[in-house]
Amino acid sequence: MINKLIKAENKIIELENKILALEEVNHKLKKTNHLKNEFVSLATHQIRGPLAAIKGYISLILEGDYGNVSEKFIEPLTIVLNSADSLNKTVNDFLDVSRIEQGEMKYYMKDFNVVDLVNEVVSEMKNSIKNNNLELRLNIVSDSIIVHDDKIKMKQILMNLIDNANKYTKNGWIEIGLHKKNEHRVVFCVKDSGLGIDKKTLPLLFRKFSRAKEMGHSGIHGTGLGLYVAKKMMQAQRGQIWAESKGVGKGSEFYVEVPCL
Repeated sequence: MINKLIKAENKIIELENKILALEEVNHKLKKTNHLKNEFVSLATHQIRGPLAAIKGYISLILEGDYGNVSEKFIEPLTIVLNSADSLNKTVNDFLDVSRIEQGEMKYYMKDFNVVDLVNEVVSEMKNSIKNNNLELRLNIVSDSIIVHDDKIKMKQILMNLIDNANKYTKNGWIEIGLHKKNEHRVVFCVKDSGLGIDKKTLPLLFRKFSRAKEMGHSGIHGTGLGLYVAKKMMQAQRGQIWAESKGVGKGSEFYVEVPCL
């Protein structure tokens, strides 16, 4: 009996030592993760300044502020500007992830007319859609729907969804819609006739660094962070975001749902 008690006590001590070791490893992992987030935040902040300068000067050159630009330089300068813009979006995605994971993302909630916001976003992005030779369809069924959210972050999410539809739709159309689901909820949606998404991939889309295989094969580069950031922002604002698709080659539908007043 005494031997059994001694063995049991030894096992308890062994388990306690293992728990302490695991707690120490967990503490080190948390510290490492915090240092990683701080590094990402610092590095991306340092990149933003030079990037802004590159974008600014290339834009001025293309607009003729430094004199007439030879036709042969228009295309390469435009490629540089687009690449800088793409890199800027990537930097902003990493910054947003860093803020979210460190609990430093701030939300400035206020009442605003989401119809006006959607029209503003459409106005800013319609030329990009037109330049991609796509038909733009609008389905906004109200003049005024008041929500209580962070307007800037909501705009970021809507622009991200429309930009994705524009990138992954080679021909056909993009439809932007806004309607009330019921008295208390409003739904924004972006539908397209683009690449579509395999049903097995749909649940993975909003994970960090996750991209659909069919999107990866499109030749269009991305971090897989935009939808992850959008989901975290929506959760913080009592909203939802999800995707639907009938399959590869059958287009995609992205929805954002938030409370309305």
